[in-house]
Amino acid sequence: MKKVVFILFLLCAGIMRIYALPGDTVVVQAFSFEDGRQARRDTIEFPDGSVQYEKVLMYYTLRCDPSQYPACGEWDYIFNTEILDSIGVDSNSGDVIYQSWKLGTYITPYGYGINLNTGWTWIYDVSDYVHLLKNKVIIQDGNYQELLDLKFVFTEGTPPRDVIEIKKVWDGEYSLQDFDNIVQDTTIHLTPDEVQVKLRATLTGHGQDNPKNCAEFCPNIHSLQVDGNTIHSWDIIQECANNPLYPQGGTWIFDRAGWCPGMPGTTNEFELTDYVTDNSITFDYDIEPYEYGSYRTFIYLVTYGAINRTDDAAAEMIIAPTDNPLQLRYNPTCGEPIVVIKNLGSNPLNTVDIHYGLNGGSVYTYSWQGDLSFLEKDTVVLPHPDWNEVQGSIGEFWFELLNPNGRVDTTPYNNKLTSPFKMALKIKRNEIRFYFKTNHAPEETTWKLYDINGNLLYENEPDMLADTTYIKDFSLTNGSYRLCLYDSGDDGLYFWFYGEDIPVGSAYLRRPNSFVDIHRFNPDFGRFTQLYFAVNEYSGLETKIDAVHVNDFTIFPNPAHSVLYLDMSNIHGKKLSAEIYDLTGRKVASMPVPQLEVNKIGINHLSSGTYLIVIKERNRQIAKTKFIVD
Repeated sequence: MKKVVFILFLLCAGIMRIYALPGDTVVVQAFSFEDGRQARRDTIEFPDGSVQYEKVLMYYTLRCDPSQYPACGEWDYIFNTEILDSIGVDSNSGDVIYQSWKLGTYITPYGYGINLNTGWTWIYDVSDYVHLLKNKVIIQDGNYQELLDLKFVFTEGTPPRDVIEIKKVWDGEYSLQDFDNIVQDTTIHLTPDEVQVKLRATLTGHGQDNPKNCAEFCPNIHSLQVDGNTIHSWDIIQECANNPLYPQGGTWIFDRAGWCPGMPGTTNEFELTDYVTDNSITFDYDIEPYEYGSYRTFIYLVTYGAINRTDDAAAEMIIAPTDNPLQLRYNPTCGEPIVVIKNLGSNPLNTVDIHYGLNGGSVYTYSWQGDLSFLEKDTVVLPHPDWNEVQGSIGEFWFELLNPNGRVDTTPYNNKLTSPFKMALKIKRNEIRFYFKTNHAPEETTWKLYDINGNLLYENEPDMLADTTYIKDFSLTNGSYRLCLYDSGDDGLYFWFYGEDIPVGSAYLRRPNSFVDIHRFNPDFGRFTQLYFAVNEYSGLETKIDAVHVNDFTIFPNPAHSVLYLDMSNIHGKKLSAEIYDLTGRKVASMPVPQLEVNKIGINHLSSGTYLIVIKERNRQIAKTKFIVD
């Protein structure tokens, strides 16, 4: 066990006690790469529980083993990281009987052809298990496909709410046919101290070789009921063609039930505090029954004390710019930084100041406004910094949150994140030639080139022919650009599964009259891929003298479901239009906007997620803001 940063030791009356400043961390190393590719079980020394921790994170890092073939395991296997808690001894065999608490599930990638370099890290928030992670703990993990480094990082401080207990509700592998006979209405009685309640549900579908390949590839509506009333419902099928770990040697693009190869199994969390009546709650988890397949299931109920803080904005994640491989599809970037913030206070988070910058250069300020309830998150797209401030190919980005709801944040240690990043490609030429060769399904794949202001400059020809090369010359001024490829079939320009006789598409940039690639896209990219690049220098931002501030343009409701209302009372112009983009920059809708105080637009066709809506006067952007589709 290793202490990091400052610790104050106080010797008093012959007893040594340990005090630490909030934000200090304790790192516990469980397994390491040197253990080799094997199943693991070991007793690990954790903190003794005498210090409060704001959060506990589990870092699950995988690396290929160059001494083996394939260096990463060939198949997609599901493994659990578990706490084994001794609960007795078998009277016949004398063996210790353990109760298992699953900290997380991971599904290994198809190992042929992938490269994990020095290691890819997936982070699990295991703060709900903090009372189990103390003193000597038996940790078990079965991953024998890749080298595994497993560590736990305890951040000291007051948690958002104190964990009282974690209760195992359902744990096992249940067939779809018998699921509803096993998982039935359950009533949990609470103590007066258990004033906050959350359900954690991790289900992954498995089983093929049947008519519908259920449950692995089978859509299935899951729902959560409280007192017989459905409070949430969703399809367990998960989009896999956007997997950051790509391409893989198997069928990595196929959507699956609650998981994708090379990713953690999905855990859904449901706040149930508002449904507690007379210190008890009755709930049920339902699926659509089917005669084939099974769900590997672990569903826990976590109880807490009251929320400890009133106003607390936390820096949750950096999506761009970063060298984190899990954000590979958004990086390297020379566009808008993208970050995630979270509300850890009991008061709704309505405002917070976001300061950010590059390499210790200029400090930029963005005033965020919204309405986040306790534990809710928001993905924030920040205005462009001056990327020319970075000298060389490596930079560092940081952002910090200040003044949540106009008040002093009492937990500044969770307000700031930093990340190194690689600079986007710089091309020292204004004339660039783009080669695009279609595959057997030319109607599926499109491409678009945008400037740094989001203006569409070039795009593919309509009605392209199969197995045909198209050439487009880009004449570009100095500045930054983004070239995007999209595939509606989720299989990129090439996917091995369809056979060797299928034409392979390609996309690459060259200088005119040159045979040397500036950049070549990997054709096995799944749903989308993009390249940020600069021509001579990282600039090209418009000066919007008459631009309307975001605060002058409001939308409601947010989150929205089927209809979005635009309050345009403070926006004036001719030939106004609205454009909606997803976070990849893909335009998913556009429509004219009448000069009315309030306009209504339908968003039934949009899937759940975060979107950017831009108001334009002719082709000039005058306002933008984000909204969420639930």
